[in-house]
Amino acid sequence: MRLAFPFRPSALGRSDVVAYGSDAHVRQMLELLVFTVPGERVMRRDLGSPVRQRVFGPLGGATAVALDSALSAAIGQWLGDVLTLIDLTVTGLDADAALEVVIVYEIRATRMVGEVRVRQDLT
Repeated sequence: MRLAFPFRPSALGRSDVVAYGSDAHVRQMLELLVFTVPGERVMRRDLGSPVRQRVFGPLGGATAVALDSALSAAIGQWLGDVLTLIDLTVTGLDADAALEVVIVYEIRATRMVGEVRVRQDLT
């Protein structure tokens, strides 16, 4: 069992947990990886992705490809033993002033396919 993200108490007043390798656990790990900036974690300085750093920059052409590539590499490095990345899409939503990341994956242990949509508002 692992602590749930975001951290919260359970109905019994204890720390809420999720089963290791479950769909909820994999989703939580993906969200943590996407929103952690490299250098933010003291004991794992290279953990993270550049998504939050790209929020205020242009997101067209080469920038989108670079962000897609960096995020794919981070998922492969940190979560490659738990999941297989099927598809990754990074989209800048100009009308909503947001950045959206869609990750489609397969959990290796259960062969279950899942999707995570992560959205970072610019405002």
